[in-house]
Amino acid sequence: MKRSIAALAFCALAGCETAPATTQMSDPMGPTGDFATDLNTFRAAQGRGAVVPDPKLRQAAQRHAEDMRTRGYFSHQSPGGPHGNTMTERMAASGCQPGASAENIAQGQTSEAAVFASWQNSTGHRRNMLGARYTEYGLGRSGNTWVLLFSSDC
Repeated sequence: MKRSIAALAFCALAGCETAPATTQMSDPMGPTGDFATDLNTFRAAQGRGAVVPDPKLRQAAQRHAEDMRTRGYFSHQSPGGPHGNTMTERMAASGCQPGASAENIAQGQTSEAAVFASWQNSTGHRRNMLGARYTEYGLGRSGNTWVLLFSSDC
């Protein structure tokens, strides 16, 4: 998958997670209960409240994952994205106007467990996963491109 120099530099600074390319398989059904359990167990161990899945966030995350995979880029910014260029614009296009929000992206991991471990071991992504203000989340996957959104009051 092609990535621009700017996207690679941004990811180096932001800590975007990538893994070696593998055969990509779509996951149209969305996250399993294991991801939610793992996420909330992790949050509870750090003194944070649970987050619940939100269908609007799921839609925004799924659309961004599909857009990145289909158009061959990896970035928090969607160049001319059909549902908005920024995380906030993509969330709004799905009907969510959050008070607080965050986004994790990853590429190459072949399972929810692998992407969860990758984000858990990355300082910036870990901080997002433990955000005290977040009450909802949405996980999207297209092939092995992943997007995790958090919000408060979606």
